[in-house]
Amino acid sequence: MKSLHKVLDVIETVAREGNIGIRELSARLGFPPATTHRITSTLVERRYLKQDPVSKRLSLSIQFLELGTRVQQHFSLTAIARPHLENLLAEAHESVNLAVQDGDYMAYLDHIRSDRSMLQLFTKPGARVPLYCTGVGKMLLSRWPSSQVEAYLDRTPLTRHTAHTLVDREKLFHELAQIRTRGYSVDNQEMEEGVRCVAALIADHRGEPAGVVSISGAAMRIAPQRIRFFARSVMNCSQAISKDLGFKTGTKGQRDKVTKC
Repeated sequence: MKSLHKVLDVIETVAREGNIGIRELSARLGFPPATTHRITSTLVERRYLKQDPVSKRLSLSIQFLELGTRVQQHFSLTAIARPHLENLLAEAHESVNLAVQDGDYMAYLDHIRSDRSMLQLFTKPGARVPLYCTGVGKMLLSRWPSSQVEAYLDRTPLTRHTAHTLVDREKLFHELAQIRTRGYSVDNQEMEEGVRCVAALIADHRGEPAGVVSISGAAMRIAPQRIRFFARSVMNCSQAISKDLGFKTGTKGQRDKVTKC
């Protein structure tokens, strides 16, 4: 942990100074020159710092701008999506969620709990869940090319969380094909027994996945015969959020998919 603190001290000092030489940085932090050189060399190699080829002075790289932009996008998405999530809650009377990809997981950014819900759902903000066994995760996977899904499955143990969890690759690929066709996904008690979720994709201005919105609640209320109702509601919500993000629906947009429900 001491090494990690030293790395952060280096980054914060470079950020504060704007640009700084290695000797000056070492003196400022009280680190041995060899330690400072080792840390900065790694940060330059990983593109978090850049070093002027002539003066050898260090400064932060654009990598931090890229990371900051991602964080800002997530906060912007939450603010844009919130009123639409509230409308969805009023229409569906079930808990609603907003999630984004976080590596091989989905992370929940926002959750509005329904007054009807007596369950402690796994969809609370900050929670991370697998892609293969959740509505929000399968919705994202359905947009990936087969080769990317195969690579994901090669590195991900398909753990059975409930008796309903899909742990067979062929069945999962069939499920993803169905999701692509109908435009929404269903977590049929695959992550938690007694909980069913319906999810739809949010697109950004380029038509790329920006997040996923979902409805979650007791399986007895989100019953199979009511899936189409919840699907239409959640897809209308995702379409409205996408529109606010600058996505323009066309002949292959979400509006056409909504009519298929």
